[in-house]
Amino acid sequence: MAKKKGKREEGFTFPEFDKDEFRQKELRDSKVILFAVFYALVIAVISYYLVRMTSLERSVMLFGFIAPFGLIKILPFIVDTSEFERKNWFGPMFMSFLAWLGLFILFSNPPFNDIANPEFGVNEVYMEEDGQWNLTTEINSDTPFVLVVSVKDNWKIDNVVMSVNKGGNGFMSTTPMSKLGSDNSFNITEDHRYYYYFEQGLDAEAYSFTFTAEDEEGNSTIRKTSISIA
Repeated sequence: MAKKKGKREEGFTFPEFDKDEFRQKELRDSKVILFAVFYALVIAVISYYLVRMTSLERSVMLFGFIAPFGLIKILPFIVDTSEFERKNWFGPMFMSFLAWLGLFILFSNPPFNDIANPEFGVNEVYMEEDGQWNLTTEINSDTPFVLVVSVKDNWKIDNVVMSVNKGGNGFMSTTPMSKLGSDNSFNITEDHRYYYYFEQGLDAEAYSFTFTAEDEEGNSTIRKTSISIA
């Protein structure tokens, strides 16, 4: 009995490599990435000036998140996107977003800009004892003492002022505080600190202090604290 002949399987043939088509796609993709980065730079510069000239920081962040979608409308004028699928748009949009975010962070910090408010650290009281100025938590009436506040900023602090209420009533209006230098007479570590010297001390009473720190860009922060004089 003769064996039944099976169908002959045809071998797989690789499609012919088209160098010109490959070169065109690579050139197109390179143009897309370069334009996406350039587009991000333009958006970052616009964001920078919006932050500098307005108080729309949150709106600028939203603007930066939405801006990459603008590539869908603009890129067809730069390269042929007729063969683009949805996945092809993700790369340049994501690249543009990352580039914008990095540039925006760079432009938002010194030396280009400073959008962060100053930050208060500790506030301390020093009294003189045996010729040395020591940290204390108890202050007696009519006893000289130094009130110190710590303030830091991304760039430079312009001024620190304080106002004081005595027993719920106004006592001291806006009064500048001085920056501690490295060779200050109180021998207190400078470390971004500002002070006011109550040379005659204060009467026995509860005092409420309000400190305001402002940097050179106009950003400000307020700190409040209370001190009781025995």
